[in-house]
Amino acid sequence: MTNRQAKIVMKNPFIPSFSPICRVADMVLLFAIFAAGLAAALIALIRQVLPC
Repeated sequence: MTNRQAKIVMKNPFIPSFSPICRVADMVLLFAIFAAGLAAALIALIRQVLPC
């Protein structure tokens, strides 16, 4: 009976996948978020320094 229950239990979404393609996609998404934040910070700083 415990075997059948173990199959029903959902996977934890926070455990990284083992597929190399999925790992690359995860890294691309993380770096894209980081790059967007960095670009927004730079644009905010440039707008404060330079007159519009």
